[in-house]
Amino acid sequence: MKLHDMVRSMIGIVNPSITGSLFRSKGYILKGTRQEAVYEDPESIELQVQSLKGDKLIHGHYASEQNEKRVVYANGQLYGIDRVRGVGGDLLEFLGRRWLVVQRLEEWEMSGWCKVLVVAQLDQPENDQGELVIYADE
Repeated sequence: MKLHDMVRSMIGIVNPSITGSLFRSKGYILKGTRQEAVYEDPESIELQVQSLKGDKLIHGHYASEQNEKRVVYANGQLYGIDRVRGVGGDLLEFLGRRWLVVQRLEEWEMSGWCKVLVVAQLDQPENDQGELVIYADE
């Protein structure tokens, strides 16, 4: 019996799971002196997306980071960059944006799920015809 499946169904009543796309990292190729990330073809994945608690705001060099972050529970294993094992840097696509997996917060490989921290990326998905809107005081 997988307890996570039971709990996840109850959480889904309040915060339903969504289907996203996983672009699993295959490393990089060199183009001159520049590294370009390479990804496998996208696969469909079930995600439980939650906002990040306010007390998790990270301060670096006395300035708060200004990027958008989420916590994602995924059926499957996702990886942030792990240079020792040579894996990671996976991308998720959901809610019209791409998100980089930066850290595995919980890994339950034998149970088939994990919890990761993701950061929104500036690039837009190929099927997204929307424009990046910049709000500025006039």
